[in-house]
Amino acid sequence: MAKETLDKIGSGYKRSSDIQVAGMLVYYILSGGHHPFEDPLDPEKRPTVEETLDHPLFWKPHRRVEYLRTVGNEEEVGKYRDADPELLEDLKQRAMAKTFCQWRSKFLSDLMKKMDGKKPYPENMLGLLRFIRNLHEHYAEDLESVDLMKMFPDLFGCVYMLAKKQGWNSRPGLKNMFQRDLSS
Repeated sequence: MAKETLDKIGSGYKRSSDIQVAGMLVYYILSGGHHPFEDPLDPEKRPTVEETLDHPLFWKPHRRVEYLRTVGNEEEVGKYRDADPELLEDLKQRAMAKTFCQWRSKFLSDLMKKMDGKKPYPENMLGLLRFIRNLHEHYAEDLESVDLMKMFPDLFGCVYMLAKKQGWNSRPGLKNMFQRDLSS
């Protein structure tokens, strides 16, 4: 509900109040669950329109894919065959009932054979992230046959939340992904 409606200032509900409520909802989501009017004397903590639009929630598909490829370069992902058991358990919990649970079956078998080489990628999120990274780095000619955002619509959100929890997003390789880019 709009603040002026709550404070009974003015004439109550107006259609323009919906815009304020939408902004409050976006603020609530982006701030991690904080109400925008907890401290009305502290508006400098509120995100700007630019900051809001630059949040990963609003990134275009090509920027999301670039983020996934970049996460595939993180040290923990590079050790996907010998990963930390706690990280693997966290990944397992995040992957339940997601579109990427059995990700290997969603790619063409010829591409999987080419990419697997002697050691197949594991059927977990780390294996998929490393697969995405290697696909972009070494098999660019096969990229046109792959639409990651359609194949795995929930992957980006899961990876973003994982990377945020692990502190990866503040590392140099990923930190640059969060710099303002008007073309994305």
